[in-house]
Amino acid sequence: MGAEESKGGNYGLMGPSAVVANMNRQAQAARPWSLLHMCSLDQWKSGHAEAAGFAETTMTCNGVMFKDCSPTFCISRQGIININKTSSVFSFRRKNKFTKMAEHFEYNHIPAHLSSIQNFHVKSVVCYHDTTVILHLVRNMMTQFGVIDLGINKFMGIFGKKTAEFVNEAVRGQISPDGSLCLIKIPKLSDNNSAFVFQLYCLKTRELVRELALPFHHSLFAFDPRFTSSRFAATSFVTGEDNSLSLIHTDSWEVISTNTRVDDMRLSLHPTLKDLFYSKDGYLIFAVMVTAGCHCREKKLRRHQPIEISIYIFNADTAQTLHCVQYNRYTCGQHSCPTNFMPLFSNCGSRMAIVLNEMETPIDHLQIYKLPTAGSLQNRSRIRILQTFAPEILPKLPLPARMVQYLQFQPEFA
Repeated sequence: MGAEESKGGNYGLMGPSAVVANMNRQAQAARPWSLLHMCSLDQWKSGHAEAAGFAETTMTCNGVMFKDCSPTFCISRQGIININKTSSVFSFRRKNKFTKMAEHFEYNHIPAHLSSIQNFHVKSVVCYHDTTVILHLVRNMMTQFGVIDLGINKFMGIFGKKTAEFVNEAVRGQISPDGSLCLIKIPKLSDNNSAFVFQLYCLKTRELVRELALPFHHSLFAFDPRFTSSRFAATSFVTGEDNSLSLIHTDSWEVISTNTRVDDMRLSLHPTLKDLFYSKDGYLIFAVMVTAGCHCREKKLRRHQPIEISIYIFNADTAQTLHCVQYNRYTCGQHSCPTNFMPLFSNCGSRMAIVLNEMETPIDHLQIYKLPTAGSLQNRSRIRILQTFAPEILPKLPLPARMVQYLQFQPEFA
């Protein structure tokens, strides 16, 4: 169940070319959840990541949550915009990059009459998908949302009920795989009580489609990438089940299936659950649990036990628990950027990389695991193709447009 045992400091002299050959050989013979490769973080950045089929190499970030970074934006990975310190937009002194990110959108994408006359200001980026960005806007101490299309560099409009201004930590959102809907979790104030609700918006009309009160404020959610917008997963969605994962129809809130025991060690998923997301092909769901509380001191001094990270993996069609990967990391689950403890996935989606620590060595270890291959022969063929061709090559291949879209993990079902 746990990460494979690894001792620091001895990674051999394997170069990137040897990693490719070794990875292909290991992947063919290894069983699901097997350790395929191990290296230091420096080796990962110097060529092992690319050789193993990973486009992203950043696995650490010094940013602070909701000051420099957010669940959507990481200053080290630079999220959806390229923050250039020499840009005139970012010449403000003593401004953190999270503030600069908000200012970037406010100065470059919000119409002047909204920011100056109607007094709208950008508070954060709630979520984004392809070229569509959802902004957390504030006007006269009231929260609303704005839509930007970066593809045509245009502000598309404002949506959301006028309500009290909420901190960024209280607002969470995700755009559906086809870009038609946006699901937002937000507090709702009524009768001197506050509760959280799901609000589903149509991005074309920017109108509220439906709303649902949640039994627990800490529910997390993610759209199924196999479907255009008709299905999503959510934790603690069912009344009385605070340790559950449910699969839900978007158009009716009807629960398809529920796993009532996500975490065997706890009765509630709060406050350890940090994120919920699907694998690239949509056949797996991942729930990331992190030791609760502030561990910034342990992260800095490295004299105490690192925190425990648990990645629970579920079948996306049944919500059944499949596996759990556990490892230790010198980071703070409360204040550190999630980049420090979230897994990465290869271009083909069949490999998962994690960074872990041990008390006897200061070296950051990196391990790559093989994920189970689910679905049809078509999906298995996609994995093999993506292990051969880089993502930027796919549009140039002599293939029909729909096949290229399938290789790019675009939704299959309506």
